[in-house]
Amino acid sequence: MKILFAVWELDPLIKVGGLGDVARSLPAALNRLGVDIRVIIPFYQAIKLKNEKATKIYKFEIKYNGKKESIDVYEVNHPQNNFPVYLLRHKYFNQADFPDTFALFDLCIAEIVENNYLSFIPDIIHCNDLHAGLVPLLIKSQNLSPKTVLTIHNLAYQGKASPEVLKKMSLNRKKYRISNWEITNGQVNFLLEGIIHSDIVTTVSPTYAKEIMTEEFGCGLEEIMRGKEARVFGILNGIDNDWKTMMLNTCIKFPYTREGEQVEKEIGVKPVDWQEGKKQNKLYLQKKLGLTVDSNLPLISFIGRFDPHQKGIDIIHKMMRRIDLEKYSFIILGTGDPIWEERFQWLDKFFPENVAVVNKFDDCLAHQIYAASDFILIPSKFEPCGLIQMNAMFYGTLPIAHRTGGLKDSVKDGYNGYLFDKYGSEDLETTVQKAVENWEKNSKKHIKMVENAQKTDFSWEKSAKKYLELYKKLLD
Repeated sequence: MKILFAVWELDPLIKVGGLGDVARSLPAALNRLGVDIRVIIPFYQAIKLKNEKATKIYKFEIKYNGKKESIDVYEVNHPQNNFPVYLLRHKYFNQADFPDTFALFDLCIAEIVENNYLSFIPDIIHCNDLHAGLVPLLIKSQNLSPKTVLTIHNLAYQGKASPEVLKKMSLNRKKYRISNWEITNGQVNFLLEGIIHSDIVTTVSPTYAKEIMTEEFGCGLEEIMRGKEARVFGILNGIDNDWKTMMLNTCIKFPYTREGEQVEKEIGVKPVDWQEGKKQNKLYLQKKLGLTVDSNLPLISFIGRFDPHQKGIDIIHKMMRRIDLEKYSFIILGTGDPIWEERFQWLDKFFPENVAVVNKFDDCLAHQIYAASDFILIPSKFEPCGLIQMNAMFYGTLPIAHRTGGLKDSVKDGYNGYLFDKYGSEDLETTVQKAVENWEKNSKKHIKMVENAQKTDFSWEKSAKKYLELYKKLLD
C-alpha cells in the first residue's frame, strides 16, 4: 500500500503545534506496519535539516497567478524515522503565507501525481487540515486514481480566502465542482472543499467526530458534516511513549519509569521509582522557577496556548484568583493572547513563591513540568484530541480536564485522571479540590490512579492499526 501524507509541518524539520508531532509519529508507525508512506511538505526557509542532506530529485513548471513557476523537489530521509520526505521549493514556500503557499502546494501535489514526477503513484493521499484542503478537489476533478482521506485536527481553523485564489490557480468553478456555499459570500473555504470532495474524513478522536455534527461544535459546517456522517471516522491520536522517551530525555534531571528492570537490563542504569522521581523533579523545578521548595505542596500546571476561546485559561485565572494560592505551587507555561499573558504575569508578581508563569515556547521546560507535576489542568471548551493529557499521564501526572472531545476519550474519571462536566471556574475548582484531597489524604487511591495513568496505552501503533484498517476499507 502506498500513501502520500500531505501536511504543512513536520517535527523536527519544522514544528508549530501538535500536528508536527502527528506528522512525525503516525507515518513512522504506519511504516513499521509495512506501509510505503512518504510525507510531502513545503521547503520553508525555517526548515532545520541539521545533519540530514536534502537531494534535489526533480524540477517541473506549473502555472500560478498567470505565470509559469519553477518548482524544485528535494528528498530527505526523516531524521528520526525511516520514511522519505519530499520538500517543495519555491519563493511561495519560503514561509507559510495563506492562501498562496497552500494553494500552490495543493496544485503541485496534484501535478506531481498526475504526471508521476516522483515515480510514486499513491493509492491514497492523506491530507491534513486546511493546508491540503484543495487536494481532494483537484484529484477528483482531474479523475486521478488516488483515493483521498482528509483528517480534521481542528474544525475551527478553516482557511477562508478570496475567490481570487481560484483565478490564480486557473480553476473553473463549474469544471472543478467548487462549492457555492462560500463563493456567494465572497470566500473560498479550503477545509470545506476538502470535506466535500475527500472520500473519507477522519477526526482525531471518536467523541470529536460526533461533536462536529452539532451546532455547538460544528463551526458553521455541521450540516455539511452531517451530510458526510457515514464517511466520518474518529481515531484517537497517540504519542511516543516507550521508556526511552523518559530515560534518554536530557531535559529530565531525575528520570523514572515503570519499566525499571527492562531499562537496567538494556542500558545498565537503574531508574528510581516514580514517587521518588516526581519528588526530586518537583524540588528541582520549584527551585529553578523561584517557587517555595516544598514537596508537600501540590504542584499543578498548565501547558498550552493562551487562547480564551478554546483552552480554558479564563476559568483557570478566575479559579486562581479565588483560592488560597499559598497552599499550592502553580506553573503556567504558554504564549498567545497578550492580554491574558499580562493577567497571569500579575499573579506571578503578587505570588512569586507560589505561581510561576513562563510566556514562551520551551519544549525542554514542558517535559520538566510533566515530570515534576502532580496534576495538569486541561479545561478546554472543546478539544479535538489533545496530546497534553497523554504526555502527562505517561509521566504519572494526573489530568484535570473538561469532559469534551479527545479528553473524554482518553481520561477516565477516577481511574487515570479527573473530569468535570460544566465549563466554568467553579466546577474546575471543585475538581481540583477533590484531586488534591485524594493526593493529601487518600494516597492509596492517588497512587493507584497514577499507575493506571502510566499504564494507559496511547501508543501510535494502536492508532496506526486503525488507520490501516480504514485505508484498506477505502481501497476495497
